[in-house]
Amino acid sequence: MRRAIPGWLLPGLGLLAGMGLVYRSVLQGRVLAGRDAFRIFIPDSAFLLEALRSGELPLWNPYLRLGQPFAATLYSQVFYPPRLLTVLLAGPELGFTLQHLLHVVLAAAGTFLLLRHLRASRPAALLGAAAFALSAPFADLSAQQNVVSAAAWTGLLLLASRRAALQPSPRRAAQVALVAGLAFLAGSPETWLWQAPLALAVALAARREVRTVVATGTGLAWGFALGALVALPALEFARNSTRGAGRTDQLEWSLSWPQLLSVAWPFAEHPRSRYWAGEDQFFILVLFLGTLVCVLALVGLGRSRRALPFGLGALVLTLLALGAHFPPAALVLQLPPFHLFRYPVKYFVGAAFCVAVLAAFGLDVLARRARRGRRSLVHVAAVVAALFAALLLGPPVAKLPLFRSGVEAGLPWVVLALGAGALAFILPAAGPGRGLRVRRTLAVVALVELGAFHLLQGGTGSAPLASLRRASRLAAALPSGYAGRVSVDLGSDELSEVPTTPSTTAAPLPGEEGSYIALSRDALVPNRFVEERLRVFEGYGAPEPLRIESLYESGARAAFDLAGVGYYVRRGAPPFEDLVPVLALPGLPTLYRSDTAVPRAFVVHTARVASDAEAQAAFVDPAQPLRRTALLAEGELMEGPGCEGSTARVTETGLSRVEVALEACGPGYLLLSDSHYPGWEATLDGAPVPVLRANAVMRAVRVPPGAHSVRFDYRPLSFRLGALLSVLALGALALALRPRGQSQEG
Repeated sequence: MRRAIPGWLLPGLGLLAGMGLVYRSVLQGRVLAGRDAFRIFIPDSAFLLEALRSGELPLWNPYLRLGQPFAATLYSQVFYPPRLLTVLLAGPELGFTLQHLLHVVLAAAGTFLLLRHLRASRPAALLGAAAFALSAPFADLSAQQNVVSAAAWTGLLLLASRRAALQPSPRRAAQVALVAGLAFLAGSPETWLWQAPLALAVALAARREVRTVVATGTGLAWGFALGALVALPALEFARNSTRGAGRTDQLEWSLSWPQLLSVAWPFAEHPRSRYWAGEDQFFILVLFLGTLVCVLALVGLGRSRRALPFGLGALVLTLLALGAHFPPAALVLQLPPFHLFRYPVKYFVGAAFCVAVLAAFGLDVLARRARRGRRSLVHVAAVVAALFAALLLGPPVAKLPLFRSGVEAGLPWVVLALGAGALAFILPAAGPGRGLRVRRTLAVVALVELGAFHLLQGGTGSAPLASLRRASRLAAALPSGYAGRVSVDLGSDELSEVPTTPSTTAAPLPGEEGSYIALSRDALVPNRFVEERLRVFEGYGAPEPLRIESLYESGARAAFDLAGVGYYVRRGAPPFEDLVPVLALPGLPTLYRSDTAVPRAFVVHTARVASDAEAQAAFVDPAQPLRRTALLAEGELMEGPGCEGSTARVTETGLSRVEVALEACGPGYLLLSDSHYPGWEATLDGAPVPVLRANAVMRAVRVPPGAHSVRFDYRPLSFRLGALLSVLALGALALALRPRGQSQEG
């Protein structure tokens, strides 16, 4: 007897085929490395791997700026299980690609299972899964690892929420909590911000009862508690970073109206505005979901309770994504908790998910209507005539000032896609099974359109694995064991100034025929210096601790000297005339040496209390008074004993600890040119002492005369409280999800 084909086999093979098309560069031996992948996520993975191998918790990153929190930067995904697994298995570069592909599968599977639970047909569920997981926006976001990782859990989160609504119980709430916790640990709070309300809406659509809200709401709150070990440090960081204090950039990169049209009309946003200063957003470079997918989504709106949450979700999230271009949304996005986040276009990811689900509903709606119809040559002729009319009359309309020139370029695509969809609805023969044939034919046509667009746009950003792993020749030119800081400022050569298409991976470095990505570690492009374990005065991506940004952006020699910058990486001439060239290679920036840097740890014998403004002014004073005087935010004044010859030397350093041996000729303050930040503790010869803030940003400890040892350790209370809450939530989760015992028969 012939064995039946497993139900998952054909969808699984189809998903693999689609992934092979979308990510064909991976099949060619390359790895995903577009935009922020090589500047943020791969360096972060390298740092995470370093911490795991050293047995330290990766709570503090000493390599960025003057040092700053790492786990509190949510996109670092420090405690996200898939991140840990892929980094350990495949390393930073290959692990990044592996993690993205894993989440493509997760997104497709979750969306498919949700749609089947919502009684969508198998072809419709397959279309919805592909329309989300294999869409152009999802592929383009491969460089934004945290957003993709969090969004991939949406289908499973809504599935768990709906089941909890239909059968409320602690076990069902725990299932919601498990998925919600993983989605939060993925490191995109903006994504979680729309996932949670959508989950509640789906639950209420399933059953309008108070216990529905209680069950799903409890699960979501429980899931947040699972992520408390990073949530509480992140809230602390928001209060102690430039992005959390007096922010004015919440509306940067709002979805423009031409870009909104490009969701269903390819190239409608072309030509685009300037990369950073224009009206268009560039966080998601390609927004096209498919002409047929969008049409099917409109058909799927209907009035059914199952479609209502997704229709409202698509509308609300699209309006939020418009941000600055839609005044009501602009107002909402400046209110808590939205005010904590940048780039309103991120909310479009949720809208894309809702559109994909509605497209599946629309496919089934058309299939049901097709059962009553018959194939007619009149209908076929009408469709063909409409196609010719659209091709003839469309160009004059597309040239109206209302549209950009790309609308005319995309017109043939839209006409052909709509025509193919109409014929797929009309041509299947009448009789039993016509609805199924229409359903399958329409699904195939919509999927072919998605595949054709991926072929047309040229694939996702990628690079050869070997080029990403190539060590830096500039870093190799530094003295062995160099413990000071480096300043890396490549000016307008940053990749953020040049991309225009999602396939931009090779912004050439001047003077050498190679890609920007391939040479990024060699050139110490921020933040690739992390992979070389270099402490750099500048940084990229992560929020800046308070008061630090103005110092390295000042360009003042005094600031760089006091920060301990002994080497500079620059294109062209050095920033200061007395710098000594160390290494100049074709196509790479030049490495310069400075002989005036202040040691990382030093002792002063004069101190007074000063305001932040006064301290920052002294930090950039050409006379460099802070070499001899500490300006304290609070503490005891000190006139100085008039002695000289005090010494301090860093004897041990780790990711979250620094030990200094010193010899003080009199009472003084030990200064460490690392960030002062909540959570740093100090001991003097083993006894706890206060850590004071000096010179606006540095750490200081009062020391008596003589030889002493001072140790700094980063033990943030926010992490300890968050970890305790997460452990309690995890214990409760284990109890709720424990295997059920078999009932005994009486």
